[in-house]
Amino acid sequence: MSLLVFGHKNPDTDSVCSAIAYANLKNALGQEATAYVLGEVRKEAEYALNYFKVEKPAILESAAGKDVILVDHNEYGQSADGLEEANILEIVDHHKLGGIKTDVPLMVKIMPVGCSSTIIYNMYKENNVEVPYEIAGLMMSAILSDTLIFKSPTTTELDKAACKELAEITKVDMEKYAMDMFKYGTSLDEYSIEEIVNMDFKKFDMEGKNVGIGQVFTLDTDSVFAKQDQFLEYINGTDFDLLVLAVTDIIKEGSYLLYKAPDAVIADAFKVDAAQGVFVEGCVSRKKQLVPGLTAAVKNM
Repeated sequence: MSLLVFGHKNPDTDSVCSAIAYANLKNALGQEATAYVLGEVRKEAEYALNYFKVEKPAILESAAGKDVILVDHNEYGQSADGLEEANILEIVDHHKLGGIKTDVPLMVKIMPVGCSSTIIYNMYKENNVEVPYEIAGLMMSAILSDTLIFKSPTTTELDKAACKELAEITKVDMEKYAMDMFKYGTSLDEYSIEEIVNMDFKKFDMEGKNVGIGQVFTLDTDSVFAKQDQFLEYINGTDFDLLVLAVTDIIKEGSYLLYKAPDAVIADAFKVDAAQGVFVEGCVSRKKQLVPGLTAAVKNM
């Protein structure tokens, strides 16, 4: 039976590219594996796939009864339908532990780095497997995306070293390529309000409260705030106890927040004078800034 390798729902560039890269490594090591995605591929990941001429993985409808490997996530709420009935063999991730339980031991590799593809690249090196050009390109794309060209606080020296080595394989100018990828991927003109909020959206349980955090990276924040009232109408109409949409400006290196939450929670979480559309300077990472800040603030509610 082929192993199913996939990242989280609402797949971002790392989720897509790390699944393809890890499935390729497994095949190189003699284990049949196939990469899947848990939803439509976003434009940024589409740019990387097209640039390096890699076919888009199929969408996985259910993991029930399958042998699976999770990359770039380890929480049931972010994973495939039917995961509770799947046989989880491995997890390769760079996020906090998310409470997945298994009946048998499994291989888990979680590292505090900026991108899952950094971990997977080093696994290629550990296993003395040559990285093909197109796989190098995908992993490089994922690292540049997740670390915001090394501007994110999640960035480590391992990420920088991996990306540099991968760029040497691809012969690509990292910064120019990254900006072209971001420009292609951050245009929001063709998306609805609902699609933008849910584009990169994750659910969390914080002190028993159902919390949602969406994040969208864009070079055109004006297009979002021209529809601020419509965004708030949608956000406030959800079933979440709290919901935060971070509109991250790649150039200004910070995020504007739209939210369904008491102002006091936002003020406590991010040390700002809370108001809809408030700019949080330096806040670009959900993992290291949005989630920890909100978690602490919710505890203080």
